[in-house]
Amino acid sequence: MWLLERLVPDAAANNLSLAFQVDGELDPTTLQQSLDVLLRRHEVLRTVYFTSGAELMKAVVPAEDFTVRVEEFDEFTPAAEDIELALRPFVTRRYAFDGRPLVRAGLFHHPDGHVVCLAFHHLVYDIISGTTLLQELVAAYDRIVAGQTPPAELLVPVPTFVEPEPTTEDLAFWREQLEDFDPEVLDLACGAPDGADPTLKGDQLSHQLSAEARAAVAGLQREARAPEAVVLLAAYYVLLAAHGAGPDITVGSPVSVRPREAPGTVGHHTNVLPLRVAVDPAEGFRGLVRRARDRYFGALTHAGVPVDSISDLVPRAGSSWRNRLCRHLFNYFPQLGLNDGLTVNGQPARPLVLENGYSKFDLEFFLASADSGIRIIARYGTDKLERSDVEALLLRYDALLVSCAADPDRPIGQLTVWSEEDRAVIEAANDTATPAEPADLPAAVHAHVLATPDAVALEQGDRTVSYRQLWHAALDTRDRLAAAGVSAGDIVAIAAARSPELTATVLGVWLAGAAYLPVDPEHPAQRVAHLLADSDAKVICTDRDLPLPTDRAMARLALSAVGATDRTEDERPPAIDPASPAYLIYTSGSSGRPKGALLPHRAVANIAADYTVRLRATPDDATLWMTTFAFDMANLEHYVPLYSGGRIVIAPDEARVDGRVLLDLIKRHQPGVIQATPTTWRLVLDQVADQLAGRRVVIGAEPLPVPLAERLLATGCELHHAYGPTETTTWCTWGVLDADLGERPHIGRPIRNIQVTVVAPDGRELPVGVRGELLIAGHGVSLGYHKRPELNAARFGEHPRYGRYYRSGDVGRWRADGNLEVFGRSDRQVKLRGNRIELGEVEAAVLGHPQVRAAAAIVVGDRSADGRLVVFVESTAGPGIVDGLWEHARTELPNSAVPQDFIVVDALPTNANEKVDYLALEQLAAADRATGTTDDDAPEQPTDELVRTVIELYRELLGRDDVSAQTNFFTHGGHSLLGAQLLQKIEEITQVTVKLADLFSAPTPAALAEHVRAS
Repeated sequence: MWLLERLVPDAAANNLSLAFQVDGELDPTTLQQSLDVLLRRHEVLRTVYFTSGAELMKAVVPAEDFTVRVEEFDEFTPAAEDIELALRPFVTRRYAFDGRPLVRAGLFHHPDGHVVCLAFHHLVYDIISGTTLLQELVAAYDRIVAGQTPPAELLVPVPTFVEPEPTTEDLAFWREQLEDFDPEVLDLACGAPDGADPTLKGDQLSHQLSAEARAAVAGLQREARAPEAVVLLAAYYVLLAAHGAGPDITVGSPVSVRPREAPGTVGHHTNVLPLRVAVDPAEGFRGLVRRARDRYFGALTHAGVPVDSISDLVPRAGSSWRNRLCRHLFNYFPQLGLNDGLTVNGQPARPLVLENGYSKFDLEFFLASADSGIRIIARYGTDKLERSDVEALLLRYDALLVSCAADPDRPIGQLTVWSEEDRAVIEAANDTATPAEPADLPAAVHAHVLATPDAVALEQGDRTVSYRQLWHAALDTRDRLAAAGVSAGDIVAIAAARSPELTATVLGVWLAGAAYLPVDPEHPAQRVAHLLADSDAKVICTDRDLPLPTDRAMARLALSAVGATDRTEDERPPAIDPASPAYLIYTSGSSGRPKGALLPHRAVANIAADYTVRLRATPDDATLWMTTFAFDMANLEHYVPLYSGGRIVIAPDEARVDGRVLLDLIKRHQPGVIQATPTTWRLVLDQVADQLAGRRVVIGAEPLPVPLAERLLATGCELHHAYGPTETTTWCTWGVLDADLGERPHIGRPIRNIQVTVVAPDGRELPVGVRGELLIAGHGVSLGYHKRPELNAARFGEHPRYGRYYRSGDVGRWRADGNLEVFGRSDRQVKLRGNRIELGEVEAAVLGHPQVRAAAAIVVGDRSADGRLVVFVESTAGPGIVDGLWEHARTELPNSAVPQDFIVVDALPTNANEKVDYLALEQLAAADRATGTTDDDAPEQPTDELVRTVIELYRELLGRDDVSAQTNFFTHGGHSLLGAQLLQKIEEITQVTVKLADLFSAPTPAALAEHVRAS
């Protein structure tokens, strides 16, 4: 029976209550007698339930055999504002389906007056019943305490109202209404994703609509010719759509299905109508109100269909407990009539609104309208939303109503569903306009040449180079490039190891008016050849013999020597156009073809000036240059010291992977600034941890696991967390982390002259706390992709306030403190066997294991059939950790997101930019799958016949021979679809029914066989 199955995971969530406080004392005996009147009168309150296997059976106890004693609580002394919370344990006490009453009563002695609380299971009660029961209880009490008999009408028994079965027409209506509905579209882009083990715990907030919003509602009623309830409902749809739901949305609307001749019938007689409305961004609010009105009144004529009887009309979405038809509720009542003039035996009393601390929905809006205004009680599931999320939603709902009334025909998609608080936070974060002085990097270097010509600019081993020596080598490079025919606007390739000569070459290219192309000479020859050909580079400056393109002429120049020069004049550099190209850098493309982004001089000067301030870089500072020149992360290490007049310490490549080499560099050169990716820090941190105290450590380019951040902070360093795509010039947001890391380290705020917006898929700008794609505007934005007009049109655009922007493809959100969070790539969401999975979420869950240093998730195979979710891990425990990882993951993730394979590696492979190489991991996963044991080395067969049978089934379904009695089905390629096939075969063989949840609890042949025997 569905009802028993769907009494939600925690039975206390089904408890409801009725309570009031009296300004005085009540007589306990009279209260008991009054309650007895209600119990004798209403048969439904004497209904009890029994469980019998999978069925829920019910019976009605005769009045003479049914008793509910009023429990007295003498030590009940909370403050007035805490009464509701103090009553919660009484309200949420569980009911047993063993024939005992589903009603309880309590009398609480409070210094400010007695409190009466009646608690019910929702099988026998709903909120509308509360009005009737309170009125009858008070009427009975007043008569009995006066020595009289209860009112005659209260002595008339009321049989349980049995709702008629849904008609064929009603079922057909809902079948048509819900055809092809996808419940997954109901998830909001704020709050948390569905968890593996929901608690259904809830909380609530109250909000009084502002006078402006109240006036707006009244105006919209007139404009749209619709009731107040419908106007408010339509605005709720817009609010949900603006936060990521829909645009095809169902909202649950509770309605009473009591007989018209007996509106005060007691019992659970409320159906939730799943009102399906599409929010069209091109439509005005007036039109939406009218469509919502028609949908609401149309549904009312078919309200006699219990929601559980039509839930199978749409597919199950996400967690198995999730309501299929609606995740958000809207309930409007024009006042329950309980607040005005309530007295008990002449003593003033007031109803109390009690919550049971649970919510079956993500978000519920209960709106009460009265002459004094409109009050919203927002209930929410704390598994999904935080209090700050709901506070923001209420403020935005208020502002939305005002905005809609200003122009009811304005397209909904043009509405900015923001509160004033949202605007204040985001505008302050984007208020970054700051001039850079000096205006470009060559001008900054020349200033140091004039001021401190003999100051050390670069160190490499025992070698030092002064600013004057560097500048003279740059001038030599300029002259040699000019002689080779290089002029303004040309591209000059630089393919060389990190050295003073490379730095001089960069400056020389700029002095010649050209832009440089960084080429990693260690890259495969095919890639190098493609970059040289695609870039149209006129000259290549290199320290080695690289093959040149054969289809056109390209001059080869050796790097100018640094140190020996006969120059005597420190020539002033020419003025540089800030919009002119500074460098062309290639990044990997989703198609596999590298794409070159052209960055302007204003971008280089902007980051150099900003990072200098953020890092408090001075001429006394040394900065390690560890990053490959062809990776734009090197810009910080290369240009900040040149801009600030400090020293660049050139590190050997081994320093990125060998902590001993890095340790020697730190001790020898004492750098104040050290930058590396999370991958590098994981490899070297153990060796250098005791040398980082007081240093400025910069980390970025990959997701930063909280455990790694904690380890870095524990060293005493100043931890800077930065973010930025190549197309926006290294780091475009920046934050300093502290011990309060939360679930995800923030990436700070936009740097100077950079603005960030978070947008929905349709381009609407999103407020605080709502996830969307990060758009980055300002001085750092690329001039575009070289010779890729189709990509330029797709990835770049013009913002009405901030100018040229880049679509990052990264998912992020604003925090209330003005910092940003990033959740990963928008294209790392996969659909595996029909289930949506965020690979970043899987990685984060695995990284939560204390013995995991790094994790990378991929999907291999057919995602609709034999596809596997594979996670590669670096672990301190070695291969023996696999079963423990699976147990850990299944407690953190939905079943559909639990990995099928864990592969332990010494180190995750990285690409040229020192990021995890996911393509290489896919190849490793395929090789691992192909490498299995053969029949010759198959595990020894157990003697137990049932275990042997299960092993053979595992081998058949998993397609592998290396199965033993202790093989975990799910860590050897199994998933829920294969699991269902396995259990079906086991039932055919043993006649024992095993649930999928049992397989997760007993995933090995030995454990599963034991479970079958015990069943």
